[in-house]
Amino acid sequence: MQQRKDRIRVHVEGKEFNVEGGQFREMLAVVKQINGRRFVGELKVWQLPGTEAAVRSHVENGGYQLTGGTPVPQGQTPRQPAAASFGNDRIRVEIEGRQMAVSGGQFQEMLAVVKNLPDRRFDGDAKIWQITGDAGVIKGMIQAAGFTLEGAEDIPVTEVPPMEPLDFAQPAAPPPYEPPDFFDDASASAPPPPPPVPPPPPSDWFEEAPADSEPFPDDPIPFEAELPPLSSPPASPPRPAAPVSGGDRIRIQVGDQMMAVTGGAFRDMLAVVKQIPDRRFDGDSKIWQIPAEVELDQIRQMLQASGFALSSDE
Repeated sequence: MQQRKDRIRVHVEGKEFNVEGGQFREMLAVVKQINGRRFVGELKVWQLPGTEAAVRSHVENGGYQLTGGTPVPQGQTPRQPAAASFGNDRIRVEIEGRQMAVSGGQFQEMLAVVKNLPDRRFDGDAKIWQITGDAGVIKGMIQAAGFTLEGAEDIPVTEVPPMEPLDFAQPAAPPPYEPPDFFDDASASAPPPPPPVPPPPPSDWFEEAPADSEPFPDDPIPFEAELPPLSSPPASPPRPAAPVSGGDRIRIQVGDQMMAVTGGAFRDMLAVVKQIPDRRFDGDSKIWQIPAEVELDQIRQMLQASGFALSSDE
């Protein structure tokens, strides 16, 4: 059994043709692109404006064939639809001195096709696009894009290579950002860690007192003593000098002898006293107790080396 082929009956210039070569819906979409077409329901036929050559070119550009061409029988020729009037969405153009119009689609889509034509220029005063070139070539390019060139029904279409389809879709969104992997390469290695920062040297001012020593007095410093700011670095030891009477003094007891350290600032002298091993501060008497086994001359030499003096306090 022979398979039935899809076809669409059309009337052009008093002749009946068939559009064949594809699926019905696809061929119908091509026929509907012709501006001014009209479907006659009682005859089940499409009445198309324009010339046979123009319709044939349009159908073939869609990938189908226009077959037949027999005269329409008497009494089956409805009123021939007039060429599409200028209306709805249309773009006025001027080709070879003739004013025409591009129609049959959405304005933005038709404008994109016109802008894709070579040597076009828009005349802002006349509101018309002036296009330089062969009218048959330009008509073929417009029809290949699926639109109609009104006012050019008598101009034969010149065979031209098909235009590239225009993409009216929205541009694709860029891919999501991915942070670069600087250690993807097997040969790459992580940077070496920074060298450790050495801890600050211990300060004598925060030396922990022995378990058997008394706590440091709350305020053993005379009011008239002038103390350096805590943020200042420790002063370098001055040169040994002769003992100076009066001023700051620190009382110490070596065995049964009462002595006094003089000749400098209180904190400087205190720092030297605290270097004596096994010393202990007596908070009641405000006296530093020095073990009897520590020789007095050794203490005197230590103080003199730092610029201070040791004298009897009796």
